Amino acid sequence: MRFGHRVQGTIESYDDKGRGIFELRGTDGSTLGAGTAAIPFTAKGDEITAIFTQRDHGTKICKLETLEKPSPERVAAPCPHAGVCGGCLWQHLRYEAQLDLKRDAINSAFEKSGHEERVQSVVPCPIQFHHRNRMDYAVGWNGEIGLKEYGAWSKYVDVKTCLLLDDGAGEILQHVRDWMRESDLQPWDAKFFNGDIRYVVVREGKNTKQRLIVIVVHDLERVRARHTSTLRERLSPLCTSLLIGEQNLQTDISLAQKFETLIGEPWLEEVVGDIRYRIHPNSFFQTNSLMAGELQKCVLSYVIPRLDRGNSGGSPAFAEDDNKKNILDLYCGLGFFGIYLAKNLPAVRVQGFELDEPAIELAKFNAKQNGVADRCEFFAGKAEDLSWKDVPADAVILDPPRSGLHPKVLKTILEMKPPTIVYVSCNYHRLVEELKQFKTIYKVEDIKAFDLFPHTPHVEVVAKITQI
Repeated sequence: MRFGHRVQGTIESYDDKGRGIFELRGTDGSTLGAGTAAIPFTAKGDEITAIFTQRDHGTKICKLETLEKPSPERVAAPCPHAGVCGGCLWQHLRYEAQLDLKRDAINSAFEKSGHEERVQSVVPCPIQFHHRNRMDYAVGWNGEIGLKEYGAWSKYVDVKTCLLLDDGAGEILQHVRDWMRESDLQPWDAKFFNGDIRYVVVREGKNTKQRLIVIVVHDLERVRARHTSTLRERLSPLCTSLLIGEQNLQTDISLAQKFETLIGEPWLEEVVGDIRYRIHPNSFFQTNSLMAGELQKCVLSYVIPRLDRGNSGGSPAFAEDDNKKNILDLYCGLGFFGIYLAKNLPAVRVQGFELDEPAIELAKFNAKQNGVADRCEFFAGKAEDLSWKDVPADAVILDPPRSGLHPKVLKTILEMKPPTIVYVSCNYHRLVEELKQFKTIYKVEDIKAFDLFPHTPHVEVVAKITQI
Protein backbone atom coordinates (compact mmCIF):
# COMPACT_ATOMS: atom_id res chain seq x y z
CA MET A 1 0.00 0.00 0.00
CA ARG A 2 1.56 3.26 -1.15
CA PHE A 3 1.24 6.77 0.23
CA GLY A 4 -1.58 8.54 -1.56
CA HIS A 5 -3.52 5.28 -2.04
CA ARG A 6 -7.30 5.68 -1.62
CA VAL A 7 -9.25 3.42 0.70
CA GLN A 8 -12.97 3.08 1.25
CA GLY A 9 -14.89 1.63 4.13
CA THR A 10 -17.24 2.04 7.06
CA ILE A 11 -15.84 3.18 10.37
CA GLU A 12 -16.21 0.19 12.71
CA SER A 13 -14.88 1.52 16.01
CA TYR A 14 -12.27 3.82 17.53
CA ASP A 15 -8.66 3.33 18.55
CA ASP A 16 -7.23 4.43 21.89
CA LYS A 17 -6.40 7.84 20.41
CA GLY A 18 -10.01 8.50 19.47
CA ARG A 19 -9.60 8.01 15.72
CA GLY A 20 -12.16 6.09 13.69
CA ILE A 21 -10.82 2.77 12.42
CA PHE A 22 -11.71 -0.05 10.06
CA GLU A 23 -9.92 -3.15 8.78
CA LEU A 24 -8.48 -2.80 5.32
CA ARG A 25 -10.09 -5.14 2.79
CA GLY A 26 -9.70 -6.03 -0.87
CA THR A 27 -12.31 -5.50 -3.56
CA ASP A 28 -13.55 -9.06 -2.98
CA GLY A 29 -14.16 -8.35 0.69
CA SER A 30 -11.10 -10.23 1.95
CA THR A 31 -8.58 -8.55 4.27
CA LEU A 32 -5.56 -7.07 2.57
CA GLY A 33 -3.24 -8.32 5.28
CA ALA A 34 -2.18 -4.73 5.75
CA GLY A 35 -3.71 -4.06 9.13
CA THR A 36 -6.01 -1.26 10.20
CA ALA A 37 -6.72 2.19 8.83
CA ALA A 38 -7.19 5.02 11.32
CA ILE A 39 -8.96 8.16 10.11
CA PRO A 40 -9.16 11.21 12.39
CA PHE A 41 -12.38 13.25 12.51
CA THR A 42 -14.62 10.31 11.67
CA ALA A 43 -17.50 8.67 13.55
CA LYS A 44 -18.52 5.06 14.00
CA GLY A 45 -20.86 4.24 11.11
CA ASP A 46 -19.43 6.82 8.70
CA GLU A 47 -18.99 5.52 5.16
CA ILE A 48 -15.90 7.26 3.87
CA THR A 49 -13.16 7.55 1.28
CA ALA A 50 -9.74 8.40 2.68
CA ILE A 51 -6.14 8.81 1.50
CA PHE A 52 -3.21 6.95 3.07
CA THR A 53 -0.75 9.52 4.47
CA GLN A 54 1.53 7.90 7.07
CA ARG A 55 2.26 4.91 9.29
CA ASP A 56 1.97 4.90 13.06
CA HIS A 57 3.27 1.73 14.78
CA GLY A 58 1.67 -0.63 12.26
CA THR A 59 -1.49 1.43 11.86
CA LYS A 60 -2.02 3.20 8.56
CA ILE A 61 -3.14 6.78 9.10
CA CYS A 62 -5.44 8.16 6.44
CA LYS A 63 -6.91 11.58 5.79
CA LEU A 64 -10.64 11.85 5.31
CA GLU A 65 -11.35 12.80 1.70
CA THR A 66 -15.07 12.20 1.20
CA LEU A 67 -17.88 11.47 3.62
CA GLU A 68 -20.08 9.20 1.52
CA LYS A 69 -22.72 8.59 4.20
CA PRO A 70 -22.65 10.17 7.68
CA SER A 71 -23.07 8.24 10.90
CA PRO A 72 -26.09 8.91 13.17
CA GLU A 73 -23.51 9.93 15.80
CA ARG A 74 -22.27 12.79 13.61
CA VAL A 75 -23.27 16.44 14.06
CA ALA A 76 -22.25 19.64 12.31
CA ALA A 77 -19.14 21.04 14.01
CA PRO A 78 -19.66 24.74 14.87
CA CYS A 79 -15.97 25.73 14.62
CA PRO A 80 -14.72 26.66 11.12
CA HIS A 81 -11.37 25.00 11.92
CA ALA A 82 -12.89 21.64 12.94
CA GLY A 83 -11.57 18.69 10.99
CA VAL A 84 -8.08 20.18 10.65
CA CYS A 85 -7.14 21.82 13.95
CA GLY A 86 -5.53 19.60 16.57
CA GLY A 87 -7.38 21.30 19.42
CA CYS A 88 -10.65 19.35 19.02
CA LEU A 89 -10.76 15.84 17.59
CA TRP A 90 -14.44 15.19 18.32
CA GLN A 91 -16.46 18.31 17.56
CA HIS A 92 -18.25 16.26 14.90
CA LEU A 93 -19.57 13.77 17.51
CA ARG A 94 -22.77 14.16 19.50
CA TYR A 95 -21.80 15.01 23.06
CA GLU A 96 -23.65 11.97 24.44
CA ALA A 97 -21.65 9.78 22.04
CA GLN A 98 -18.41 11.39 23.28
CA LEU A 99 -19.29 10.50 26.88
CA ASP A 100 -20.18 6.93 25.95
CA LEU A 101 -16.96 6.60 24.00
CA LYS A 102 -14.87 7.81 26.94
CA ARG A 103 -16.65 5.46 29.33
CA ASP A 104 -16.08 2.51 27.01
CA ALA A 105 -12.42 3.43 26.50
CA ILE A 106 -11.80 3.58 30.26
CA ASN A 107 -13.57 0.27 30.86
CA SER A 108 -11.71 -1.37 27.98
CA ALA A 109 -8.38 -0.28 29.44
CA PHE A 110 -9.35 -1.68 32.86
CA GLU A 111 -10.52 -4.95 31.32
CA LYS A 112 -7.37 -5.40 29.21
CA SER A 113 -5.23 -4.87 32.32
CA GLY A 114 -7.13 -7.53 34.24
CA HIS A 115 -9.07 -5.21 36.54
CA GLU A 116 -12.70 -5.85 37.44
CA GLU A 117 -13.55 -2.18 38.14
CA ARG A 118 -15.75 -0.29 35.70
CA VAL A 119 -17.16 3.23 35.50
CA GLN A 120 -20.90 3.41 34.92
CA SER A 121 -20.79 6.80 33.22
CA VAL A 122 -18.69 9.91 32.75
CA VAL A 123 -19.83 13.01 34.64
CA PRO A 124 -20.66 15.47 31.82
CA CYS A 125 -19.47 19.04 31.54
CA PRO A 126 -22.56 21.32 31.63
CA ILE A 127 -21.05 23.53 28.91
CA GLN A 128 -19.20 22.04 25.95
CA PHE A 129 -17.78 25.26 24.51
CA HIS A 130 -15.98 28.24 26.07
CA HIS A 131 -15.08 25.90 28.94
CA ARG A 132 -11.27 26.15 28.95
CA ASN A 133 -9.41 28.68 31.08
CA ARG A 134 -6.12 28.36 29.20
CA MET A 135 -4.99 28.04 25.59
CA ASP A 136 -1.43 28.15 24.23
CA TYR A 137 -1.45 29.34 20.61
CA ALA A 138 1.69 28.58 18.62
CA VAL A 139 3.21 30.99 16.09
CA GLY A 140 4.04 29.28 12.79
CA TRP A 141 6.86 30.17 10.45
CA ASN A 142 4.53 31.76 7.93
CA GLY A 143 3.02 34.04 10.57
CA GLU A 144 0.09 31.80 11.49
CA ILE A 145 -1.08 32.04 15.08
CA GLY A 146 -3.18 29.20 16.36
CA LEU A 147 -2.85 25.46 16.87
CA LYS A 148 -1.00 22.79 14.97
CA GLU A 149 -2.84 20.65 12.48
CA TYR A 150 -3.87 17.30 13.89
CA GLY A 151 -0.95 14.87 13.69
CA ALA A 152 1.51 17.41 12.27
CA TRP A 153 4.35 19.15 14.10
CA SER A 154 5.19 21.66 11.37
CA LYS A 155 1.78 22.69 9.99
CA TYR A 156 -0.25 25.40 11.70
CA VAL A 157 -3.90 26.44 11.63
CA ASP A 158 -4.21 30.22 11.52
CA VAL A 159 -7.02 30.50 14.07
CA LYS A 160 -9.59 33.24 13.43
CA THR A 161 -11.92 32.13 16.20
CA CYS A 162 -11.64 29.60 19.04
CA LEU A 163 -14.72 28.21 20.75
CA LEU A 164 -12.75 26.75 23.66
CA LEU A 165 -12.08 30.11 25.33
CA ASP A 166 -14.45 32.97 26.05
CA ASP A 167 -15.27 35.38 23.24
CA GLY A 168 -12.33 37.51 22.19
CA ALA A 169 -9.66 34.88 21.49
CA GLY A 170 -9.72 35.46 17.74
CA GLU A 171 -9.53 39.22 18.24
CA ILE A 172 -6.51 38.85 20.52
CA LEU A 173 -4.65 36.75 17.96
CA GLN A 174 -5.44 39.19 15.15
CA HIS A 175 -4.09 42.10 17.19
CA VAL A 176 -0.85 40.18 17.71
CA ARG A 177 -0.58 39.43 13.99
CA ASP A 178 -1.07 43.11 13.17
CA TRP A 179 1.43 44.20 15.82
CA MET A 180 4.05 41.76 14.50
CA ARG A 181 3.62 43.08 10.97
CA GLU A 182 3.75 46.73 12.00
CA SER A 183 6.80 46.17 14.23
CA ASP A 184 8.69 43.97 11.75
CA LEU A 185 8.83 41.11 14.25
CA GLN A 186 9.34 37.67 12.76
CA PRO A 187 7.43 34.47 13.56
CA TRP A 188 9.39 31.73 15.22
CA ASP A 189 10.85 29.01 12.96
CA ALA A 190 10.81 25.78 14.98
CA LYS A 191 12.97 23.99 12.40
CA PHE A 192 15.85 26.44 12.14
CA PHE A 193 15.40 28.00 15.60
CA ASN A 194 15.19 31.64 14.67
CA GLY A 195 12.61 34.42 14.79
CA ASP A 196 10.99 36.55 17.47
CA ILE A 197 7.45 35.55 18.51
CA ARG A 198 6.87 31.96 19.66
CA TYR A 199 3.54 31.64 21.49
CA VAL A 200 0.49 33.59 22.58
CA VAL A 201 -0.78 32.20 25.89
CA VAL A 202 -4.25 33.23 27.06
CA ARG A 203 -5.41 32.39 30.61
CA GLU A 204 -8.83 33.26 31.98
CA GLY A 205 -10.36 33.42 35.43
CA LYS A 206 -13.82 32.13 34.60
CA ASN A 207 -15.17 33.17 38.00
CA THR A 208 -13.07 36.32 38.49
CA LYS A 209 -13.47 37.68 34.94
CA GLN A 210 -9.73 38.23 34.74
CA ARG A 211 -7.72 37.53 31.60
CA LEU A 212 -3.95 37.23 31.39
CA ILE A 213 -2.13 37.28 28.05
CA VAL A 214 1.52 36.27 27.67
CA ILE A 215 3.44 36.89 24.43
CA VAL A 216 6.28 34.36 24.53
CA VAL A 217 9.32 35.61 22.61
CA HIS A 218 12.85 34.43 21.89
CA ASP A 219 14.66 37.64 22.90
CA LEU A 220 13.00 39.97 25.38
CA GLU A 221 15.43 42.83 24.77
CA ARG A 222 14.83 42.83 21.03
CA VAL A 223 11.04 42.78 21.39
CA ARG A 224 11.09 45.44 24.11
CA ALA A 225 12.63 47.80 21.60
CA ARG A 226 9.87 47.12 19.05
CA HIS A 227 6.81 49.14 20.03
CA THR A 228 5.48 47.27 23.05
CA SER A 229 3.47 50.44 23.71
CA THR A 230 1.50 49.66 20.56
CA LEU A 231 0.84 46.16 21.85
CA ARG A 232 -0.43 47.59 25.14
CA GLU A 233 -2.81 49.89 23.31
CA ARG A 234 -4.17 47.07 21.18
CA LEU A 235 -4.69 44.50 23.94
CA SER A 236 -5.56 46.62 26.98
CA PRO A 237 -9.34 46.43 26.31
CA LEU A 238 -9.10 42.63 26.09
CA CYS A 239 -7.15 41.72 29.24
CA THR A 240 -6.46 42.58 32.85
CA SER A 241 -2.80 41.53 32.62
CA LEU A 242 -0.35 41.55 29.70
CA LEU A 243 3.14 40.07 29.93
CA ILE A 244 6.08 39.51 27.62
CA GLY A 245 7.85 36.26 28.45
CA GLU A 246 11.24 35.12 27.19
CA GLN A 247 12.02 31.54 26.18
CA ASN A 248 15.40 31.26 24.42
CA LEU A 249 15.75 27.47 24.43
CA GLN A 250 15.30 25.57 21.17
CA THR A 251 12.73 23.31 22.84
CA ASP A 252 9.21 23.96 21.57
CA ILE A 253 7.50 24.98 24.81
CA SER A 254 5.22 27.86 25.76
CA LEU A 255 6.63 28.36 29.28
CA ALA A 256 8.78 31.45 29.70
CA GLN A 257 11.99 31.75 31.71
CA LYS A 258 11.44 35.39 32.69
CA PHE A 259 8.70 37.98 32.30
CA GLU A 260 8.11 41.68 31.89
CA THR A 261 4.71 43.07 32.87
CA LEU A 262 3.10 45.57 30.50
CA ILE A 263 -0.40 45.72 31.99
CA GLY A 264 -1.77 44.79 35.44
CA GLU A 265 -0.30 42.17 37.75
CA PRO A 266 2.06 39.34 36.76
CA TRP A 267 -0.51 36.74 37.78
CA LEU A 268 -4.13 35.66 37.40
CA GLU A 269 -6.67 34.76 40.08
CA GLU A 270 -9.44 32.19 39.86
CA VAL A 271 -12.10 30.99 42.32
CA VAL A 272 -13.06 27.31 42.43
CA GLY A 273 -15.05 25.77 45.27
CA ASP A 274 -15.07 29.09 47.14
CA ILE A 275 -11.25 29.00 47.24
CA ARG A 276 -9.39 31.90 45.65
CA TYR A 277 -6.18 30.86 43.90
CA ARG A 278 -3.39 33.07 42.63
CA ILE A 279 -1.90 31.54 39.47
CA HIS A 280 1.52 32.31 37.95
CA PRO A 281 1.71 32.41 34.12
CA ASN A 282 3.67 29.12 34.15
CA SER A 283 1.58 27.42 36.86
CA PHE A 284 -0.35 24.24 36.21
CA PHE A 285 -4.04 24.66 36.98
CA GLN A 286 -6.98 22.50 35.94
CA THR A 287 -8.04 23.92 32.56
CA ASN A 288 -11.78 23.53 33.17
CA SER A 289 -12.72 25.64 36.20
CA LEU A 290 -16.31 24.41 36.30
CA MET A 291 -15.43 20.72 36.32
CA ALA A 292 -12.42 21.30 38.57
CA GLY A 293 -14.97 22.07 41.27
CA GLU A 294 -16.48 18.62 40.73
CA LEU A 295 -13.04 17.08 41.17
CA GLN A 296 -12.68 18.92 44.49
CA LYS A 297 -15.98 17.55 45.76
CA CYS A 298 -15.07 14.01 44.69
CA VAL A 299 -11.67 14.13 46.40
CA LEU A 300 -13.29 15.47 49.58
CA SER A 301 -15.88 12.67 49.59
CA TYR A 302 -13.16 10.06 49.09
CA VAL A 303 -10.96 11.44 51.87
CA ILE A 304 -13.81 11.83 54.37
CA PRO A 305 -16.74 9.66 53.23
CA ARG A 306 -18.89 9.64 56.38
CA LEU A 307 -21.14 12.66 56.26
CA ASP A 308 -23.56 13.64 58.99
CA ARG A 309 -26.59 13.71 56.76
CA GLY A 310 -28.85 14.68 59.66
CA ASN A 311 -27.56 18.20 59.21
CA SER A 312 -30.10 19.34 56.64
CA GLY A 313 -29.07 22.99 56.46
CA GLY A 314 -25.81 24.59 55.39
CA SER A 315 -22.61 22.65 54.72
CA PRO A 316 -22.54 18.94 55.62
CA ALA A 317 -20.84 18.05 58.91
CA PHE A 318 -18.19 15.37 59.25
CA ALA A 319 -17.56 12.85 62.00
CA GLU A 320 -15.10 14.33 64.50
CA ASP A 321 -12.63 11.44 64.21
CA ASP A 322 -12.57 11.72 60.41
CA ASN A 323 -12.08 15.47 60.57
CA LYS A 324 -8.78 15.12 62.48
CA LYS A 325 -6.83 13.64 59.60
CA ASN A 326 -3.34 14.28 58.28
CA ILE A 327 -3.36 14.69 54.50
CA LEU A 328 -0.26 14.19 52.35
CA ASP A 329 -0.75 16.05 49.07
CA LEU A 330 1.81 14.91 46.47
CA TYR A 331 2.17 16.82 43.20
CA CYS A 332 0.24 19.52 45.04
CA GLY A 333 0.87 22.37 42.56
CA LEU A 334 -0.34 25.65 43.97
CA GLY A 335 -2.44 23.91 46.61
CA PHE A 336 -5.55 23.15 44.60
CA PHE A 337 -6.81 20.11 46.52
CA GLY A 338 -5.00 20.55 49.82
CA ILE A 339 -6.30 24.05 50.54
CA TYR A 340 -9.85 23.03 49.61
CA LEU A 341 -9.69 20.11 52.04
CA ALA A 342 -8.28 22.28 54.83
CA LYS A 343 -10.98 24.90 54.26
CA ASN A 344 -13.80 22.36 54.40
CA LEU A 345 -12.40 20.26 57.25
CA PRO A 346 -11.44 22.59 60.12
CA ALA A 347 -9.24 20.07 61.96
CA VAL A 348 -7.45 18.53 58.98
CA ARG A 349 -3.71 19.20 58.53
CA VAL A 350 -2.19 19.20 55.02
CA GLN A 351 1.40 18.78 53.92
CA GLY A 352 1.99 19.32 50.21
CA PHE A 353 5.00 18.55 48.03
CA GLU A 354 5.69 19.82 44.52
CA LEU A 355 8.72 20.11 42.23
CA ASP A 356 7.93 23.64 41.02
CA GLU A 357 9.26 26.16 43.58
CA PRO A 358 7.16 29.11 42.29
CA ALA A 359 4.07 26.90 42.62
CA ILE A 360 4.98 26.17 46.25
CA GLU A 361 5.32 29.88 46.99
CA LEU A 362 1.87 30.37 45.48
CA ALA A 363 0.50 27.47 47.53
CA LYS A 364 1.74 29.18 50.70
CA PHE A 365 0.18 32.48 49.60
CA ASN A 366 -3.10 30.78 48.63
CA ALA A 367 -3.29 29.01 51.99
CA LYS A 368 -2.79 32.33 53.76
CA GLN A 369 -5.37 34.27 51.75
CA ASN A 370 -7.90 31.50 52.33
CA GLY A 371 -7.30 31.42 56.09
CA VAL A 372 -5.75 27.93 56.40
CA ALA A 373 -2.01 28.70 56.56
CA ASP A 374 -1.85 27.43 60.15
CA ARG A 375 -2.87 23.94 58.97
CA CYS A 376 -1.12 23.77 55.59
CA GLU A 377 2.60 23.31 54.93
CA PHE A 378 4.07 23.20 51.44
CA PHE A 379 7.54 22.06 50.38
CA ALA A 380 9.43 22.21 47.07
CA GLY A 381 11.25 19.16 45.72
CA LYS A 382 10.94 16.16 43.44
CA ALA A 383 8.39 13.63 44.61
CA GLU A 384 10.91 10.87 43.93
CA ASP A 385 13.41 12.49 46.33
CA LEU A 386 11.20 11.13 49.11
CA SER A 387 11.44 14.08 51.48
CA TRP A 388 7.88 13.16 52.47
CA LYS A 389 8.46 9.49 53.24
CA ASP A 390 8.32 9.96 57.02
CA VAL A 391 5.26 12.25 56.99
CA PRO A 392 2.40 10.59 58.91
CA ALA A 393 -0.60 10.42 56.58
CA ASP A 394 -4.13 9.16 57.05
CA ALA A 395 -4.78 9.88 53.39
CA VAL A 396 -2.57 10.61 50.38
CA ILE A 397 -3.72 12.71 47.42
CA LEU A 398 -1.97 11.86 44.14
CA ASP A 399 -2.36 14.14 41.12
CA PRO A 400 0.66 13.27 38.94
CA PRO A 401 1.44 14.43 35.38
CA ARG A 402 0.40 12.35 32.36
CA SER A 403 3.52 10.21 32.75
CA GLY A 404 2.14 8.90 36.05
CA LEU A 405 3.96 8.15 39.28
CA HIS A 406 7.71 7.87 39.50
CA PRO A 407 8.58 4.23 40.44
CA LYS A 408 10.23 5.44 43.69
CA VAL A 409 7.05 7.27 44.65
CA LEU A 410 4.91 4.20 44.09
CA LYS A 411 7.35 1.98 46.00
CA THR A 412 7.46 4.34 48.99
CA ILE A 413 3.68 4.71 49.19
CA LEU A 414 3.36 0.93 49.29
CA GLU A 415 5.90 0.88 52.11
CA MET A 416 4.09 3.67 54.01
CA LYS A 417 0.71 1.92 53.70
CA PRO A 418 -1.54 4.96 54.29
CA PRO A 419 -5.15 3.86 54.97
CA THR A 420 -6.58 5.84 52.03
CA ILE A 421 -5.16 6.96 48.68
CA VAL A 422 -7.07 9.24 46.33
CA TYR A 423 -5.56 9.10 42.84
CA VAL A 424 -6.54 11.87 40.40
CA SER A 425 -5.43 10.70 36.96
CA CYS A 426 -5.38 12.57 33.66
CA ASN A 427 -4.05 9.42 31.96
CA TYR A 428 -6.04 6.31 32.82
CA HIS A 429 -3.65 4.16 30.75
CA ARG A 430 -0.96 4.82 33.36
CA LEU A 431 -3.46 4.42 36.20
CA VAL A 432 -4.46 0.88 35.17
CA GLU A 433 -0.81 -0.17 35.08
CA GLU A 434 0.00 1.31 38.48
CA LEU A 435 -3.11 -0.23 40.04
CA LYS A 436 -1.58 -3.66 39.46
CA GLN A 437 1.05 -2.80 42.08
CA PHE A 438 -1.35 -0.99 44.39
CA LYS A 439 -3.59 -4.05 44.45
CA THR A 440 -0.90 -6.15 46.11
CA ILE A 441 -2.04 -4.60 49.42
CA TYR A 442 -4.94 -2.30 48.40
CA LYS A 443 -8.34 -2.47 46.75
CA VAL A 444 -10.14 0.07 44.58
CA GLU A 445 -13.16 1.06 46.64
CA ASP A 446 -14.65 3.43 44.08
CA ILE A 447 -13.84 5.09 40.78
CA LYS A 448 -15.39 8.01 38.94
CA ALA A 449 -14.74 9.73 35.61
CA PHE A 450 -15.20 13.42 34.80
CA ASP A 451 -15.28 15.13 31.43
CA LEU A 452 -12.96 18.11 31.80
CA PHE A 453 -12.08 18.00 28.10
CA PRO A 454 -15.13 18.03 25.79
CA HIS A 455 -14.45 17.28 22.11
CA THR A 456 -11.23 15.40 22.90
CA PRO A 457 -10.49 11.78 23.93
CA HIS A 458 -9.04 12.99 27.25
CA VAL A 459 -10.88 12.31 30.50
CA GLU A 460 -10.11 12.64 34.21
CA VAL A 461 -10.45 9.57 36.42
CA VAL A 462 -10.46 9.62 40.24
CA ALA A 463 -9.93 6.41 42.17
CA LYS A 464 -10.37 5.78 45.90
CA ILE A 465 -7.84 3.17 46.98
CA THR A 466 -8.04 1.62 50.45
CA GLN A 467 -6.26 -1.14 52.33
CA ILE A 468 -7.61 -4.63 51.95
